[in-house]
Amino acid sequence: MSNNNDVIYCEDRHIMHEDDEDFPERVSGNEMDEQRKQQMAYQYLCHLEEAKTWMEACLNDELPPTTELEEALRTGVIMARLGNFFASDVVPVRKIYDRELKRFQARGLHFKHTDNFMYFVRAMEKVGLPKLFYPETTDLYDKKNMPKVIYCIHALSLYLFKLGLAPQMQDLYGKVKFTEEEISAMRKELEKYGIQMPAFSKIGGILESEMPVDEAALHAAIIVINEAIDHGIAKETFEALRNPNAHLTDLDVKNMDEYQDLLYKAKGSKCQTALLRSPGSEDVYDKMLTQAEVQGNIAMANEIVRKKDLDNAVAEINAAVDSGDQNRLLKALLNDRAKLNKVIAENGDWYQQTLSEVKQGK
Repeated sequence: MSNNNDVIYCEDRHIMHEDDEDFPERVSGNEMDEQRKQQMAYQYLCHLEEAKTWMEACLNDELPPTTELEEALRTGVIMARLGNFFASDVVPVRKIYDRELKRFQARGLHFKHTDNFMYFVRAMEKVGLPKLFYPETTDLYDKKNMPKVIYCIHALSLYLFKLGLAPQMQDLYGKVKFTEEEISAMRKELEKYGIQMPAFSKIGGILESEMPVDEAALHAAIIVINEAIDHGIAKETFEALRNPNAHLTDLDVKNMDEYQDLLYKAKGSKCQTALLRSPGSEDVYDKMLTQAEVQGNIAMANEIVRKKDLDNAVAEINAAVDSGDQNRLLKALLNDRAKLNKVIAENGDWYQQTLSEVKQGK
């Protein structure tokens, strides 16, 4: 007999609870097993969609449909391009083999395609992603373990987000739909290779455990941060963020309101998604932000404030030019937030005249 929190997979991809009006009265063991396998296939398709959407944002390019993504990854071209995105010195574009896929389209996979994957690995080594997340070449090239490849991309996305080098990957579980045929096809593919699904939800916790720090103290500090976020008081949250045991960097007291706002939204979104998941796979971080997620949101908040400050500084420069007030213009040009170099006070008259002419010519 199921408990009241049990959920099952159903055909329209909604989550059905036992107290729902249409919940079946009796479900046999075989039926439950079938539903579990279908649910796992759907969940993996969601992870594929998440990886696809994230890579498209990084590469500013459209990738093949989700159901074709695994096959498209095998040449390593997408992986190498991703490596170029976050470590261009390690993976220059000219080193990517068959970048336009002409060789692949004409004659299929070639052993040199594996070079692309190796460049991707070197890029991950450059930024310091823990090696326990790395797949083997055969996992990708021979499709021996594609879920491990997608798991690696998920871990990389969170790690790069923490470093402020990439956007955050969206959690799309329960938000995307696939046909029954697509889900069944993926289920058969997973069963064929007999692959154990990696624990995608535990990536954040694993990244924390890989940090060379006191794990218990770090975990306690992150719990305090999450509690402070819930309280909604920016100053309290900032004090929690400053705890040395949290090992967070680039904190700026002037940005505390932005930190509170972004972290509150991020945690709310994570909690909302956690409600859709089936019981039995709960993790302490299902409803809490991990250290990597907190650091990533700090970096994102800093960038938002930096861009806002720059926009305001540029707007003030334009207003000063329009006013014809040379002193006001010099002050605007010398504003640190304008990020301008080599501004010389003695050139104020020339700045005013030249910038006025440039504006009039637009």
